[in-house]
Amino acid sequence: MKPDELIRDPVFQLNLLLWMAKEQPVDNWRVRPLFWELGFAILYVEQPFRFPVETTQAVQTSGLAVSDAPEPELILARGENGKALYFEAKANSFGPTSSNCHQARGHLLAVGPAFAETYKPLTSCLLCYVLPSGRRSNMASCLGQLAGELKEAKLSPGAHSVHGLSAKKIGLVYSWDKAFKSHTGAEGAETTVIKELADDTDPTPLLLVYTDEDSPNPQMQGFYRRAMLDHVRARLLCDLHAQDVGNPYTITVDDLLKRTTEGIFEYLARKRQGSIRRLVRTNFLGPICDKWKDNQPGCVSLVDDTLTVQWSASDEKETFMDWLEDRATRFPEDRLPKEGPTLFDTNAGPPDDRPTPKEP
Repeated sequence: MKPDELIRDPVFQLNLLLWMAKEQPVDNWRVRPLFWELGFAILYVEQPFRFPVETTQAVQTSGLAVSDAPEPELILARGENGKALYFEAKANSFGPTSSNCHQARGHLLAVGPAFAETYKPLTSCLLCYVLPSGRRSNMASCLGQLAGELKEAKLSPGAHSVHGLSAKKIGLVYSWDKAFKSHTGAEGAETTVIKELADDTDPTPLLLVYTDEDSPNPQMQGFYRRAMLDHVRARLLCDLHAQDVGNPYTITVDDLLKRTTEGIFEYLARKRQGSIRRLVRTNFLGPICDKWKDNQPGCVSLVDDTLTVQWSASDEKETFMDWLEDRATRFPEDRLPKEGPTLFDTNAGPPDDRPTPKEP
């Protein structure tokens, strides 16, 4: 993927922000963890924001088009002083008459007084729009106009900030504005977050999480589904290589995903968790069991969402591992039909049921 395409790709943008919030070795980071360095930790990923009743009622009487469940890419929190960051990533800027303004007004209201009421004990939040650097000024102008409209309608928007992504010879550069500096204490105005970018960069090594809702491009959806399944396969292979013959290996889909995503799976909204869980169970673990139920009867089983593998002889393990390691072994990457939670999706929950966050 060309660097200019990369910085506009919504899946890459989301995963870049996640890496920037993850602790990494000081002298050997994959992506500079700028937000972690500033003391922020992940609170929620792709979780719809639910307004307090009073805010919802005020919006309904305002006459403005406002999303009642805006969904940011990411919310970070700094527990020591109650500050938070609320991220929305875009491929391009838009104007004050765009259909995107419906959601943008929702984001602006979400980071106002409604945020502190919803996420106590956090006290203040900054909306951060992230997009290619050349579109920052247009985006800032639009957000300023939208905030003005909300205030005129007696609503209470919060503060906003606009950040930029740019591909340069030195790598991928992330830039920010005065509002971000004031809110976080960040120094300077930009930093290199990826040290090298090739003319045709493969974004999949940075892939932590993916669901089809993250990408509007059907071709890229298949690409990322395949990459996600490859990451899960690599994690499972690592575990099984260390497994002794005769001892059962047991793991749930959720635990496999927690390990594959380095814990990020726990922060996803319930709906997104259900989507990725179903992808792995149906397109990866299911085909494994179908393949080996006759070839090695009793060695592999999938009951509800729990995988069990137990070999009785070394040659069984060797045959199974050779097959799983073979890059010619392809798992279906078709998009799954939409459906409600199944009885296996024990953690799916209602639409507004948030995962339990860790302490920031």
